[in-house]
Amino acid sequence: MTTPLQTRMALAEIPDRLEALRMANTPTNANRRTPDEPTPAAVVINTPNANGGLGLRVDNDVNVVQAQDFVFSPLPSPDELVIRQRGRRRFTTTFSPDKVNGGGGSSSGSSMRSPFQRTPTKNLQLTSGMILRSSPRKRLTMGSTPPEPMPMETYSPIKMATTKQLWPGTPIVKKLKMDDRPVGQTNNDVALPVLLQGLSQQQLIELITNSVNTTSDEEEIRRQLPTPDISSLEQELHHVKRLIFKSLPTSRLCKKTDAAAYSKASMHLNEFKRVLQLQAKRLHDSSHWDALVDYVSMAWQYVASTPNWESHAHNAVRRQCFKLLACSCYAAIKHGGMRLGQTRLESLERNLREWSKDYEDVLSCVNALQRTLNNRTSL
Repeated sequence: MTTPLQTRMALAEIPDRLEALRMANTPTNANRRTPDEPTPAAVVINTPNANGGLGLRVDNDVNVVQAQDFVFSPLPSPDELVIRQRGRRRFTTTFSPDKVNGGGGSSSGSSMRSPFQRTPTKNLQLTSGMILRSSPRKRLTMGSTPPEPMPMETYSPIKMATTKQLWPGTPIVKKLKMDDRPVGQTNNDVALPVLLQGLSQQQLIELITNSVNTTSDEEEIRRQLPTPDISSLEQELHHVKRLIFKSLPTSRLCKKTDAAAYSKASMHLNEFKRVLQLQAKRLHDSSHWDALVDYVSMAWQYVASTPNWESHAHNAVRRQCFKLLACSCYAAIKHGGMRLGQTRLESLERNLREWSKDYEDVLSCVNALQRTLNNRTSL
């Protein structure tokens, strides 16, 4: 049993003995050994042991300082040892990736650590029975080497999709190629007639004109050209005429042809006149004289069915519409001539006799029609 006095005396002797050991290890001329002298096998340091005595056996002089650190400081932790093994990373002067230890090169390049090289793990011998684990982020980023760079492929506008794997083990990402062409050129699921419905009249004209390369193709298209369909024009004209009658008063006590009724329907009358002018001009500019004659025969009935107002000034729009149709009919007879066909000309002659009751100036069309028929007889 060690008494407190003995313990106090042993602790008092520790600084003196350590100072003597430190001075003994200093490489001076007095204590420097020659190469022929043997190295001391062991050195005993007076440190407290389990039996109450002092004595720790050290192998050689180099480990004396380690024994001193062992006495006054605890054993470093595994994390501290990993940091000491890792050291400080040296950066190269050039902007190139670090060389991997396994590759060729100088000894200085092989000592540099690659960014994708595995971090030194903890020494399992120092911590017996301890299971070391790394974080999931560390396993994802440092667990495998990066993929080898693939050769760059040339861009192809026909290739619509490419697959690319960002990292080994990650799902494959499918990247679609963007195409700036119109949808009508790339969408083969929609029929061509459906796509043509969305084009404007000018676009259709340019499309057909660009498709015609030779004179034979143009003649073939001319043989297939039909007479313009005026049913859509009739529907639009019927809709505007219906708005005129809907604007009139519905009471039996009010007249439908006086000034009060005209003030309500004047706006729709002007719209009726505008639609009539646009439709007739469209057929006139396209030189479809046969369709223009058919349109005049159809539209004359709609103009004649509009209200006949009590005031002569209020019927100005009605007279302007009749004049417009009469001028269109005269232009069709003049430019169409015998191309209009015998049946159409005979039917037009009968209609002009009846239309003269509504508008007397239409008789000028009768004279032009007679001259055309006479020229056919002379030929």
